[in-house]
Amino acid sequence: MFKHLWTGLLLILIAPAAAASTPQVVATIKPIHALVSGVMAGVETPYLLLPGGESPHRYSLHPSQVKRLHAATLVIWVGPTVESFLEKTLTTLSNPTQILRLIDLPDLTRLKIRKGKVWETEHYHADAHHHTDFEIDPHIWLSPENAKILVQTIAQTLIKMDANNADHYTANATHLVKQLEQLDQDLKQQLAPVKDIPFLVFHDAYQYFEQHYGLKAIGAVSLSSEIRPSVKRLYQLKRQLKKQKIRCVFSEPQFESALVDTLIENSSVQRGVLDPLGAELPAGTKSYFTLLRNMAHSVRECLQTGIKK
Repeated sequence: MFKHLWTGLLLILIAPAAAASTPQVVATIKPIHALVSGVMAGVETPYLLLPGGESPHRYSLHPSQVKRLHAATLVIWVGPTVESFLEKTLTTLSNPTQILRLIDLPDLTRLKIRKGKVWETEHYHADAHHHTDFEIDPHIWLSPENAKILVQTIAQTLIKMDANNADHYTANATHLVKQLEQLDQDLKQQLAPVKDIPFLVFHDAYQYFEQHYGLKAIGAVSLSSEIRPSVKRLYQLKRQLKKQKIRCVFSEPQFESALVDTLIENSSVQRGVLDPLGAELPAGTKSYFTLLRNMAHSVRECLQTGIKK
């Protein structure tokens, strides 16, 4: 009887220790959280820092979120060009907390922010001139090729922290990469008919997606996701609509769509919606795939409007 009692007590004492050894992971935005969730499936659920439609460029942390960050063993973010609100808080975390800054990964395709004419430098942060990072477009997750590198790096990081679950992380990452390859093939086929049709985006967030699929974005409505374009700029863009024979202008759910309505008023140009963050999608592994499929569907749907069959 006493032997069984001691065994039960020992199991109770061991269980919390085992649970504590599982990495407590915080991921900042939905697309990154989705990939992390896929790698950690069957082991643990990562915490999503921005669960709603908030813009990470102008977010303020709640006390409960700061507490989560301090309790984490791994924080995964893109970098200060996306989550500028997080930069100072990360410097206050204790030494055992690992920080994975994805924008720094050497094998990623990293594109410079476009400049000139209807493309202008976007300032994500008040101190942008202090960071060389701000020369790079940070929307790295919108390329499936980059997503595969993110998945593999996340898996390698977790394996080093949690060798007991290495088989889970490896198998999950392998499965995710295969799914991403299939997604890529599907989207290439879906977008092929609209590759040469010009369009405008709300702000310059999509060039990884555009370049990967050979799409023809001409420019952006807003010079920055944080700054309303001037009357002069709207006039310039209206001229571009005619000159470039632009078929569609895309707004975003996080920002003011009335600007796009003003721009295309009294024209045959269509309005679509693109969402680089998956603002309205439920969190979880599937949201990354849904995000890219929704983008491809929106692009094709809007650009095909008015095409004579």
